[in-house]
Amino acid sequence: MAEHDTLAQRLGVILTKLNSGQRLVISELADEFNVSARTIQRDLNRRLAYLPLEREGQTYWLDPSYLGRATTSAILRLCEQLGAKALFPDDHDTLIKLWLNPTSSPVFVLTGFQLDEDDGHRQWLKPLAKAISQQRIIRLSWCGEPAEQEVEPYILVNKRGRWLLAGARAGTPFIEPLSKIASLQQMDSPAIIDEALQRQLNSLIEQEAPPTHEVVIKAASPIAHEFKLRNILPEQALIRELEDGSILLASRVFDGAQLLPVIKTYLPHLEVISPAGLQALVKRDLKALLNRM
Repeated sequence: MAEHDTLAQRLGVILTKLNSGQRLVISELADEFNVSARTIQRDLNRRLAYLPLEREGQTYWLDPSYLGRATTSAILRLCEQLGAKALFPDDHDTLIKLWLNPTSSPVFVLTGFQLDEDDGHRQWLKPLAKAISQQRIIRLSWCGEPAEQEVEPYILVNKRGRWLLAGARAGTPFIEPLSKIASLQQMDSPAIIDEALQRQLNSLIEQEAPPTHEVVIKAASPIAHEFKLRNILPEQALIRELEDGSILLASRVFDGAQLLPVIKTYLPHLEVISPAGLQALVKRDLKALLNRM
């Protein structure tokens, strides 16, 4: 992780703790983030100096009159500096407030503040945040899978700029990219995720990287040589060469949307063989592009 991303993540966590009313001890924060006490002092005394912080010895806390005021100018200024505002849609205030000051259990987990270039799936953030905060079951369908599923949403996670939904379906925990969602509807039934499931979900979220998936792509003969010369796809591997000069390639990604820019660049010479859901994403984006022309 780049130094800027590490700093942004640390300041974001500190901000969240302060806004929830916690009293922060310098030595404890230093241990938590594996940095020196001097670094934490610099965070609190310089980088967060414009926040109304109170101090007693090595303990810091936010002025109680500011607690829960997640849309104050000072806090929004920090969110903008961290890059957190850019992760949300333009009308972000409600979602940022849910991130910093959830009504009950947390709605968002931000493990970094890199910006996701593919923002088409942000349309699902508001309805999912609403369902999570109200603890309601949702019915959704995934791209390439027409059958709808009833899901108990648990939390929205942003990892490496990608939005993921963590939840349970039929009692089994999962974490999937929002870009795979094709339709979504909130139900009236309550979502109940027991402590055992919560522990499993938290373990999935805390993994260094989200689970990866294999994507198989066919590169037609006019461009096959480019993929032989260099690795264009993430974790690219040659499966085999075909008689017509085309090649089959494998790539491992944690979100199929990662490959969309490459696929669009080489159209019509790249074809997604599997999974079918990614091919559906490509068709969706092409239809949207044609409709705008």
